[in-house]
Amino acid sequence: MRYARLLSVLFVIVVGLMALNGRSAYAAFHCMRIHAVMGGYNGTDTIQYVELRMNLGGQTFIGTHQMKFYDAAGTLKATFTFPGNVLNGLNGDSILVGMVEFDANTTGGNADFTFSNANTVGANGGDPLHPIQSPGGKIEFAPGFDNCDADLVANPGEVDTVGYGGAATPFGSSAPALPSPSDNRALRLGNINPAPSNNSTEYSLQAVSASTFSVATGSLKSDLATPRNNGRAVLQITPPVGGVAEAPDAGSTPLAEPAAGGSSAGIVIAIAAGAAAGAAGLSGAAWALRRRRSR
Repeated sequence: MRYARLLSVLFVIVVGLMALNGRSAYAAFHCMRIHAVMGGYNGTDTIQYVELRMNLGGQTFIGTHQMKFYDAAGTLKATFTFPGNVLNGLNGDSILVGMVEFDANTTGGNADFTFSNANTVGANGGDPLHPIQSPGGKIEFAPGFDNCDADLVANPGEVDTVGYGGAATPFGSSAPALPSPSDNRALRLGNINPAPSNNSTEYSLQAVSASTFSVATGSLKSDLATPRNNGRAVLQITPPVGGVAEAPDAGSTPLAEPAAGGSSAGIVIAIAAGAAAGAAGLSGAAWALRRRRSR
């Protein structure tokens, strides 16, 4: 009887862990939107950035995942791989990726990640240090993975994609083109819905912040100001002095390296498998004991 109760408890643990596996996948990086894209600032086309925003808490495990950059014709121009994770993971928190020139011309902090030859690979003549295509193009975040929609299928364009300036997109029609020549506006998401619907209605050109300030945790979802980093600081972009950008300071937001042994979902699966193996072993031991007593 004691063995039967123990087996029942282990079975419940296994089932619970398997159910948790589905949930833990969404507590990693799946619930994320491309919040803003800037292809240049006031005529300086090397001041570029992409801002992601979480639409569910816990979306900090972005290390090794990618953003892909295409031109308006759909030709791949560059692939950026996140070199690590981030610390802050509340609903509405941001992740900011910018160029060296972006960091050199902002006040209030820096981007969380900077495009470099170490983390960005150019393709088909694309510039890995300035991968955002302008005025038309397409950006994909974590292609091949499911997002936070109702199904559990990785449909085309998920986790998120924004096409702009006439570029084809799996979500409705394309958003407006980036300004050419560039001005003080970025392409910005107008909501934080769990899943993309139509790029043309969700995105619009909006002026970037004219000041720098910190965003309180209670305003992370409602404050749409951009650019904002994972340290919850909204940055102010300033024009280059004399047209020459200075070297940026070290990033202001500490990064958390990917945990050894893989993702949280993989760890949960391993625990579940171990529990199942343990249950099977106990079942065999109980059978052997009953057989010995019957002799």
